[in-house]
Amino acid sequence: MGGLNSCCIPRKGFGEERHATTSTPKGKGHRRNLSATFNLSTIESEKSTVASLVNVNTAGEEELMTLPGINRCIAKNIIDHRNHIGGYRCTEDLALASGVGAERLATIRDDIYVIPPVLDDRKSSEGKAPLRLLSNASGDDENVTQVNINTANVFALLKVKGIGMGIAKNIVVYRDKHGTFSSVDDLIRVKGIGPTSLDAFRQYVCVADKFPVNSNDHSHQNGKSSCDHSSRGGLENDSDYTRRSTSSLENLLEILGPLAKIPERPNVAPITLKHKNRKVFRLASWNLERFSTEKAKNPGVKDVICMTILENGFSIIAVQELADEEALDEIVQELNHPTLPNVKKWSGRRGKWACVVSKAAGRMFQSMEYLGYLYDKSQNIEIVHHSLLQKKEGHKKPFVRMPYMGIFKINNNFDCVVTNVHLKATGLDDRDRHRTEKEVGTVTDLIDVIKAEIRGEKDVIIVGDFNLEPDTEAFSTLKSEDYTPCIPADTHTNISNSNVSGSKNYDNLWINKDTRKVYTGVSGVVRDGLSSHWIPNGWTWGGVVSDHCPVYGQFYSNMDLDPKDINTSDVSFTLGHAQIHR
Repeated sequence: MGGLNSCCIPRKGFGEERHATTSTPKGKGHRRNLSATFNLSTIESEKSTVASLVNVNTAGEEELMTLPGINRCIAKNIIDHRNHIGGYRCTEDLALASGVGAERLATIRDDIYVIPPVLDDRKSSEGKAPLRLLSNASGDDENVTQVNINTANVFALLKVKGIGMGIAKNIVVYRDKHGTFSSVDDLIRVKGIGPTSLDAFRQYVCVADKFPVNSNDHSHQNGKSSCDHSSRGGLENDSDYTRRSTSSLENLLEILGPLAKIPERPNVAPITLKHKNRKVFRLASWNLERFSTEKAKNPGVKDVICMTILENGFSIIAVQELADEEALDEIVQELNHPTLPNVKKWSGRRGKWACVVSKAAGRMFQSMEYLGYLYDKSQNIEIVHHSLLQKKEGHKKPFVRMPYMGIFKINNNFDCVVTNVHLKATGLDDRDRHRTEKEVGTVTDLIDVIKAEIRGEKDVIIVGDFNLEPDTEAFSTLKSEDYTPCIPADTHTNISNSNVSGSKNYDNLWINKDTRKVYTGVSGVVRDGLSSHWIPNGWTWGGVVSDHCPVYGQFYSNMDLDPKDINTSDVSFTLGHAQIHR
C-alpha cells in the first residue's frame, strides 16, 4: 500500500507488517533499524567464497590477471614487488607495486587476501631475518605454510592440507571455549583429530605468528611505513589486525554464523504450464511494499522474489509499490544471470525475463510510486503496448495512483489487456474508506475506456491491490459489469512475521465473463517462502519480503476469444475522454 494513503500509517521497515501489531522495537527517527542492503549475494558456500578470492602472496600472473584492471604487465609488477619485499604483509602493501596504486587497490580489495609471510629462522648474509612466502608446496620444510591455530578463522584453517570443514569448525569451537592453544600438540584434544591426522598437518600449523621486529625490513614511503600499525599496540596486535583486515569477508561470514547459511526454500511440485494438455500461462499480482533499488539489492529480498516466481511458474507479474524505476531491473538481472545459490541451482524452467515500468503513477510514503510488469519472453510473451491511464484535461485525477495498462500477446495467438491497479488505502481506523470505495466505483469507468479504446477486445483482466475485500458493497458496480474475483473473499492475501496466516483480502484478479472462458479455474495465494533470514525485521532478522502475498490465476494461452490482433497504434487511455486514434 502507499504510505500516506495507506491503512498502516505510520509505516515501518519493509520487513514489518502493515498493521501496528509487530512487537519488535523501532529506533526513534529511523525507518529501518538494520540495513536493507545487507549483501551476501556472492556467497554460495563457505568453501566457494574463499576459493573465489586471490591470495596475492602465492598467485601467479594468470590468476592475478583475473582481478579487475590487472593486465599482464601489472601482474608481473605485483610479483616482482612481492619478491623484492619478501612477501606482502597486508593488502595495503600492494599499492606500492608499480601500476597498482591506491585507486586500483580499492577496486580489487574485496577480491584479494593476504596470508602474511613468516620469518625464516635462518639469518641472511646481512644479518637480518628475511621474509619467506607461505606456500602449499610439500617437500622442503622451509617452504611449508604455517597457519596460526590461535588466530585463524574457519576459512584460514581450511587452507591447511588435511583440515576439512568439520575439523576447522571444531578447532575454532574448542579455542573459543577453552582458550588459546599452548602448543600444536594440544590439537589432539579437539574432536575429530587423532595422532595420525595431527601428524599429517602438524608442519602446516603453529601457535604464534612470526614477524620481523625490525620495521626497516618493510617498504617505506616518505619516511613512513606504508602499513603503519604502531598505534594498534605493538607486534602482537599488529598480526591480529592484519589477519582481520586482510580477510574481512571470511571473518564476516564467521561472525554472522546462521546469517551466512543459504536460505531454505519450500518443497514445491514442478509447474508444467499445461492444463488438460493445453498450454497455459500464469498471471500474478504482487505488491512489493516500497520496493526500491536499495531494497532489491538485499540478497534475501532478491532470493525470495526470484525463487517465488520460478517455483510457482509465473509468466507475467503485475507489480505495485515500486519506489523507483530501476528496482525491477535487479530482479530481471538475477533471474537471467543468477548469482544467489538458490537461483543458480534451480533446475526447473528459468525463462528469459524482461520488465517494463510506468512513469510516476502517484505518490506513496516519502516517494513517488511506479507500477510495472515482469514477463517471461521464453513463453512467447510480448508486451505490445503499455501506458498509464491519463486524466481528462482540466479534471482531477480519478485515482490516487493512475492504473497501468499493458496489452500482451502470448504464443502468437492470444492477446489480452491487463490493467494493474493500486487503489487508495482506507487509512487508519478506516477513516479514508469512503475514498477507497469511490476509487473502486471508478474502475467501471476504466472498463468503459478500454472498451472504447480497443473495440472488440474481450480478454480484459484487472489485477492489483484493491485495498478492500471483494465481497464489500463497493464492488457491486464492478460485479454489475459481470466481473468476478479469482481469489475468494475468505482467502487472506496479507502477511507479517507476527501473523503469517494474514487477516485481509486486498489483492486480487478480476475477470469478465468472456475471460472466464479461458480461465482454467486454477488460482491461489503464495504464502510459503516469503521470508528470509537475510531480510531485516526491526532489530532482528528473518523479515518478510512484503506485507502482501503474491496472488495468481491461470489461463489458457492457445484460445483467443477475439482472433483479430489488437491495433495498438496511437492508443491513448484517457478517462472521460476515450478516443480511438487510427
